[in-house]
Amino acid sequence: MTKIMMRAGVLAAAIAMALPGAALAKKGDRDNDKMPDKWEVKHGLKVTKNDARKDADHDGLTNLKEFRAKTDPQNADTDNDGLDDGDEVNTNNNPHDGDSDNDGVRDGNEVNGTIASYDTATKTLTINLAGPGGGTLTGQVTDSTRIKCEDSSDVSKSSEGSGHGSGDNGNDDGPNHDAGDDHGDSNGNGQACTTANLTAGTPVHEAETELVNGQTVFDKVELAPKPAA
Repeated sequence: MTKIMMRAGVLAAAIAMALPGAALAKKGDRDNDKMPDKWEVKHGLKVTKNDARKDADHDGLTNLKEFRAKTDPQNADTDNDGLDDGDEVNTNNNPHDGDSDNDGVRDGNEVNGTIASYDTATKTLTINLAGPGGGTLTGQVTDSTRIKCEDSSDVSKSSEGSGHGSGDNGNDDGPNHDAGDDHGDSNGNGQACTTANLTAGTPVHEAETELVNGQTVFDKVELAPKPAA
């Protein structure tokens, strides 16, 4: 009996030594899809099949991107703010915060999406809207339109009032157009950019419009960086 047990132990050790490093590396990730088995089991995904590129909840994020974003791959809207996780990530909103910029308006109720087109001759901007229903929003860009560009680390936390007072430096460079708005909020989020940045496909983190003589005019357009592939 002792000899048999010793032989079995030697055989097991020999098999372990013969396994390639890649096989040993799969411990905890049996299908080698870069998502831990524990996480996949927790969220009802398969641990024996590479499903990293699948989109279980059809929100525009693959399962792997959901893992990296720490969102729920079985819930299209992790924070229940009316904006799908994929749309949140693509427009630089926070999929874990229903009001990413703390302005009192849920992300799903704000104007965000991607630029469809900008006509330089007529200064007409059209945005493909994210969220339920989709559709488009078209309006004029004027000299008073505040255009901001965020970098990949920005999810704006400004809390601008109707007069844009909080977070401004108080210097006025035009009607409803404070210099503080041009250069980001008090936390340094965003930087001034121009209509040259209004290119098709660019994510819009947030936009604000107003009616001027019956015409829709953009008061503010915050552009987000394009998400990583």
